[in-house]
Amino acid sequence: MQWLSYLQALGIVLLILSLFPIGLYIYRRTYLKKTAGSKIKIIEVRPINYKAQILLVEVEGKKYLLGCTDKAVNFLTEVKDASCNSTSNSKDRSCTS
Repeated sequence: MQWLSYLQALGIVLLILSLFPIGLYIYRRTYLKKTAGSKIKIIEVRPINYKAQILLVEVEGKKYLLGCTDKAVNFLTEVKDASCNSTSNSKDRSCTS
């Protein structure tokens, strides 16, 4: 008779534990659907030091360069030409405003 109550308790615990991954799957699926159509995309992140980063962000087809620290986010410039995304060491600033 005690074995029956142990098995019943074990069955309830297994049922509860099996509901957790199912709920997590449903949550992730609905959350990803909401963010899939986002108009803001982070294209690239480059760390400067352990507290600062430069971000290349696309908002509705326009690309912006942002500077982020632990205290502030600053607008640096708008990137107008696709050739500005290259990693060349040229000093040509004609592609930024």
